Amino acid sequence: MKKLFLFFLISCYSSSLVVAQPPSANVKDITVGKLLNGGVISLRKNNDSKWGIYLDKAGLSSVSQTAPAQIEVYLDSVNISKATTGYEQVNKTTNGFSGKAIIKTDKASFIVNDQWKIKGDVLQLDRRVEVSGTNAGAGFLSAVTFRNQQKQTRSDVNYFAPGMIYGSTDNLTEVAIGGKKSGLVTWIREDRLPAPLFGIQYKDGTSVSILNPAPTGNTTKEDSRDLQVKDLIDGKFKFGSIGVQQIHDNIEYGYMWPGSEGAYTYRGRTYPGGQLNKWRRRYHPVQSGFTQQYKVDFRFANNEDEFPAYYKNAWRWAYNILKPQVNFQDLEAARRSLIDMLGDRVETKIGLSGIAKAMPAVTSAAARNRTTTMGFVGKALESSNFLLQDADRGQSPLDSLHRQQAINIINSFVKTLTLSPPNGEGFNLDTGIPVMNRPQDGKMYLRIFGDDLKSLLRAIKREKKQGRLHEDWLTWAKSFGDWLLPHQTAAGGIPRGWEMGTGKIVDSSLQSTYSVISYLLLLSELTGQPQYKNAAIRAGDFCWSIGQNKGLFVGGTLDNPNVIDKEAGTLSLEAYLDIYETTKDNKWISRAQVAADFAETWMYIWDVPMPEDEQDKDLHWKKGVSTVGLQLISTGHSLADAYMSFDVDEYAKLSVIANDKHYEDVAKILLHNTKGMLALPDRTYDLLGTGWQQEHWSIAPMRGFGIHRAWLPWVSTSHLNGIFGLEEYNLALYKKLSTTK
Repeated sequence: MKKLFLFFLISCYSSSLVVAQPPSANVKDITVGKLLNGGVISLRKNNDSKWGIYLDKAGLSSVSQTAPAQIEVYLDSVNISKATTGYEQVNKTTNGFSGKAIIKTDKASFIVNDQWKIKGDVLQLDRRVEVSGTNAGAGFLSAVTFRNQQKQTRSDVNYFAPGMIYGSTDNLTEVAIGGKKSGLVTWIREDRLPAPLFGIQYKDGTSVSILNPAPTGNTTKEDSRDLQVKDLIDGKFKFGSIGVQQIHDNIEYGYMWPGSEGAYTYRGRTYPGGQLNKWRRRYHPVQSGFTQQYKVDFRFANNEDEFPAYYKNAWRWAYNILKPQVNFQDLEAARRSLIDMLGDRVETKIGLSGIAKAMPAVTSAAARNRTTTMGFVGKALESSNFLLQDADRGQSPLDSLHRQQAINIINSFVKTLTLSPPNGEGFNLDTGIPVMNRPQDGKMYLRIFGDDLKSLLRAIKREKKQGRLHEDWLTWAKSFGDWLLPHQTAAGGIPRGWEMGTGKIVDSSLQSTYSVISYLLLLSELTGQPQYKNAAIRAGDFCWSIGQNKGLFVGGTLDNPNVIDKEAGTLSLEAYLDIYETTKDNKWISRAQVAADFAETWMYIWDVPMPEDEQDKDLHWKKGVSTVGLQLISTGHSLADAYMSFDVDEYAKLSVIANDKHYEDVAKILLHNTKGMLALPDRTYDLLGTGWQQEHWSIAPMRGFGIHRAWLPWVSTSHLNGIFGLEEYNLALYKKLSTTK
């Protein structure tokens, strides 16, 4: 019996040794395994007797790479060389294979050891690169790329870089990363991405997505503050770049370590006008004993014919791997701080009340703006709505003051502005003269009125339930709707902008139509007149038909017009949920999901550390505060903010209506993590006091800095909308998500 057992052990051990042994010299093709999409992965011997990697039977996503080991050596900006080779040694393993290659240069050798695993639809790489020999002053990076077996060009495929590229080059500025001028060569630093993720969708419904599954993102002060885009060599760089390039009439994609970026990059906190046609090159030192270690996952999928389905699946795959953590906050302390800070900002002068559109959040910031405006960044009426709503809670000695402040602000807008046609979007606090939100643009915007008149109608509705009627407010808000409806096209679209005072259309683009849907639905409910509801539904169908059905949301931000942006997605999400609540037609649920899936991809789901050699006193975003939950704002730059704190209730609603727990998880992150840099009683940072927060930051260079250190009212009202909105929708769910455990 013992001999039989010993024979069994020897047999098993010998069998495993056979699997791990390198192939014999006459073997030229080794089948490694299969992916879930049916693709077959194999190793094939090149003419030079070295080994390459092939993925066959995967449709248009089938790829090959004869030289998986790739090294770029940098001497100076003129002398940059690339060396590639296949594996000299390969071993098949139980769930993949290993490969070893050596690349020799004049003064150093690079030993590449790759471990590849097949896991479902994912091909995983764990790479180690060791340097033997020193080349003083030189730098290097390593890379892994694949090239499509069937010829593909940029126009044949959709790209997906979360918060940056969606589909084609349409609705990207020409000089944006991934835009028309950079579209053929696009490599992106992973700290610029909400997830270190890049994907390609092919016309046959197959796709590939590239992810760093274990990012750290460490960098240096020199790299972060490099506004001149110099070439840098430093062993402390712990970030890669992901991207794609069209070579002749084919596409090659992959991953670089460390993360060089090009052919376009962003200078830093210089939006707009910070896009450069230049490589931001980053290298490690060519120093004997230096070691690189990093991982890359390649997800190959099929049956994703629709672009929104593709990037939803790719994003959730990344989300499940990265597992973003909640940074718990004291939400009741946040609510109290935000409300009291808003109340402190109310000014009354010449019989008019308002909140200045911009104020310094620190003592060293620029002087404040002297106008008070509706919508977008001004949010005067939205601020009033929350002052009223909090006063009804009866939990502060300032409740009576806040109620009167809110009433005074609303009455000041009703008194000063006419809305048919609009003679302004706000007024000067010192003179009472009507003004535009963005006078430099020479027009008033549809979104301005949609944002704040929606909030005013919510206040009117809630006040009415308390027995407080405000017919004058409703009449004023209704006058805009009566003026607006004749501007709606037969297809349902509404122009973006008008001339102040005359109502002359000066921006006929229709992409922002979604921004008044919620307002029109509330107006119909409060007046009992169906024409507003009918207009809202037609507007929703129009927005869906002009690109949102393809997962593209355009036109939300006023300062970066008619490009793909986050706020177009969030405003559409809110609008579609409101139409569903009105009609109970399930098609609006699926449309809301597409909007939610799009908007979510702008949210950082990995924690990007501030440079170790920076000091907190200099940084705007402080060390140790998680960046999970921040969101990029718009394509064409890399500024990030906490705007989606507004949308906690939308994601919570959708989680219930669509029976999808993932949306609840997103709601929880948006509820808590967005307040990481909000000044609270136990941590005011270097801000003026509790309730203050600056408007935005950058997580890519300049990492931890914004363009300015100003507070704008939208910052506070977005936080408050998430808190009050969730509490009003479902108190039990609010209590569940607000817990700090």
